[in-house]
Formats: sequence, structure tokens, C-alpha cells
Amino acid sequence: MRTIVGAVLLAGLPVLALAQQPAQVPPILQAGAGASAGAAEVRAAAGASAPSDHAGGSATALASVGSGGATAFGATGPAAGVGAVPAKMPPPIRLLSPSAPLNPKESRGIGLARRWAAAPYMPHADADGVIRFPFGATLPTVVCAPWQSCDLALQPGEVINNISLGDANRWLILPGVSGSPAGQISHIVIKPSDAGLVSSLTIYTDRRTYAVKLVSTQARWMPLVGFTYRDDAQAQWGAYRATVGVSMATGAGGFGAAGAGNLDFGFRLAGDAPSWRPLRVYSDGAKTYIQFPHTIAFGAAPALVGLSSGGGWFSSPAKQMVNYRIAGDRYVVDQVLDRAELVSGVGSGQQRVLITRDGAK
Repeated sequence: MRTIVGAVLLAGLPVLALAQQPAQVPPILQAGAGASAGAAEVRAAAGASAPSDHAGGSATALASVGSGGATAFGATGPAAGVGAVPAKMPPPIRLLSPSAPLNPKESRGIGLARRWAAAPYMPHADADGVIRFPFGATLPTVVCAPWQSCDLALQPGEVINNISLGDANRWLILPGVSGSPAGQISHIVIKPSDAGLVSSLTIYTDRRTYAVKLVSTQARWMPLVGFTYRDDAQAQWGAYRATVGVSMATGAGGFGAAGAGNLDFGFRLAGDAPSWRPLRVYSDGAKTYIQFPHTIAFGAAPALVGLSSGGGWFSSPAKQMVNYRIAGDRYVVDQVLDRAELVSGVGSGQQRVLITRDGAK
């Protein structure tokens, strides 16, 4: 009997020793318990009852740890949880400084500029689809869109000296030239990088200064844009007076010796039929005038060469240089042409129009 009792006591000694040792809690649960205790103190300070230190408190700590909340890692209050909104938002960032104050003279200038930009001079469309603004009458606007190319053409013979772009980071401006060297047309190709942009473009040429507003949309755009010029009309009237021999000294309506009846329209056209084919050719006895359609402003202006009276079945007539200039929609040649040729393009795509005066050998 004593042997049995002794064996039972010896078997129970490790259990008793283990019961007398303090319970070992994993570190992660200790941290959760501390966080629960901190949260309990905050709630107690606010007047709420603290949770139990037994099963309820352990469950709260485990839930906090399991959910990944910040309270399981030493946070001292609910305000430090994930997604908490700060008590005070940071002030907004100013992209621009406040405007400078304007005196009455400066305000007057701004008002005049706005009135000019909003002047009710509407653009019109030519038969070739070009949207034309009257130069100087109002502020022209080029509307473009991303992935599109908008073309702004200047007056024939006008040369661009410089440009100034308001937003050079989001607008791409490229130069372009069309026509022959005798009648080149300068173009400006405009491409925005995004929609919803508003900027300005200033163009400095050898004749004038352009101020253009740039606007970008998602899909709407203006492919071809140009201008109408009052000096074009004046040049045409000047050519008319020179053609019909108006004597400026005799007052309005006075005709000189040349007169309108002395114009020679006896010229024939042959060859290809390009878009720039002349409308008519005539002479006043000293000069030859070649009138083109208005669409030549956006096409390739042809080169003019004189042709000798030679040539035959196996040889072409010799080409001769002639002096001519552009006046509006006309070539003004400083001689009476007997035979000449207008040439555009190169290679197989070359187009030719032959001009022959009646009675020429």
C-alpha cells in the first residue's frame, strides 16, 4: 500500500510544480493585452466601462491582432487606427501667386483687349474647306484635338521670323512650307497633347504679327485655318489699275492710253488639269497676268518657265528664265509671254500646263 501511495505522489510532483509556475503568454498576445488595456484606459477616461481581464479581454486582443489593426502594435487610442482622418486638413497648394493690382489705365487696357478678342467678326469657310479669319479684326482661335494635326497657313510669300508659345510643354508647333520658291506659303502645324487646354500663340513674320488663341477638345478640330487680308484686296485693286491703265493724276474713273479695251486675252491653256490650273491669262502689252483659283494658297504653287519658239518632233523647246512676282491670286510677269509652262511636282507625279499666246510662232 505504501508503495502505491509513494508512486502516486512521485507522479504528481511535476504537475504540482508546473501549476505553481506563472503562465507563459506569447509576446504577440502580451502586446495585444497591453493594447487592450490602453484602449480600456481611454474608454474609462471617457466614462465607458472597462472590459473584463479574462476571456473577453483576450478575445479583444486576438481580434485586434488578427484584423491587422494598429491597436495590436502598441497604439494608445482609436484615433491611431487605419483610415483615421486628421483633425485638421493641410492648406491647399497655390499653383499661382495672387494677381497684381491694376490701376485704372491698366484696367482700361485689359477691357479694350477683351473687347477686341470678343469682336463679332465670324470666320467663314472657303469652298476648299479652309476656315478663314479676317486678320486684325478679332482674335482668331484654332481648335484642335489630340492625335490630330491642325494647319495654319499664312499669306503667300510671307516668312516666319519667330514664334512665341504660351504652353510649350503641352502644345507642339512645327513649321511647314508649300509651293515653289517663287510663291512659297509658310504653314504652322499645331498639335495638342491633351484635351481641355487653352493657350496662346504669337507669330512674328516679315510682314505682320499674329496673335492666335489655342483651344483643345477631345474630338472636335479645325483641319485648315487661314486669313483674309485687306492688303490683298488693295493689291488686287492696284493690279487692276495697272492693268487697265488708270491714271491716278486725272482722278477717279480716268483711263489712260492703255485702257480696258487694250487688254489681250488671246492665250490658250493646254496640258494637265490640276487644282491650280489658271482661270485666265491676259496681257496689257507690257506685262502678262496669270490668275489662279484661291485654293492655290493651300496647294503647291507651280513654277513658271518661258519656252523658246524652237523644238520639234525629237527635241523640246529650250527653257528660259522669266521674272515674275505674286500679287494676290496672280502671277505678274514682266514681259509679254508667247509660250510658257507652269510646272508642279517631280517625277511621275509632275503636272504641267502649257500657255500659248494666239499668233505666236
